[in-house]
Amino acid sequence: MDMLKPTNLIEAVADSVQYRKSVSKFATGIAIITCEDDDGKVHGMTINSFTSISLDPPTVLISLKPGKAHRLITKSGRFGASILSEAQQDHSSHFSGRPQESLVPDFVIRHSVPTLRQCLAWFECDISECVQVHDHTLFLARVRHCDGIDGSPLMFFGSQYHRPVIASQVNA
Repeated sequence: MDMLKPTNLIEAVADSVQYRKSVSKFATGIAIITCEDDDGKVHGMTINSFTSISLDPPTVLISLKPGKAHRLITKSGRFGASILSEAQQDHSSHFSGRPQESLVPDFVIRHSVPTLRQCLAWFECDISECVQVHDHTLFLARVRHCDGIDGSPLMFFGSQYHRPVIASQVNA
């Protein structure tokens, strides 16, 4: 199969307001990306750009703008990802710049990278490749360890949080 080659770039670009409105119609889960600084302090950041890329080898992708998490992940070459359950909206808010005073995040290092002790699923990842795309870096990472529990995810759709009704819950 031939690789796709860039042709003439289309001059017109979607309006950013319309693009944001349109892309918000794609429902996503919410994850907290975690990494440690040089002093061992855990830094967390809310993202909804966590994607499974490959099962063999297990590989995920996250997309980050420049900032503290970006610097720490680039420096260490690894990160943790905690997929939030429907009961963890406060965690999402806390790690997206709206600190929840009553929330004391409980992190654990299961093997080598901190993740939330309570979450729907967790992943410990080592960066395998970085790709710069406009104002974001795509971090492709090999999953070294992961696990999860049964439950329902916290979702983001139409620029709002949602708690989905899972078929197994309806039939229970």
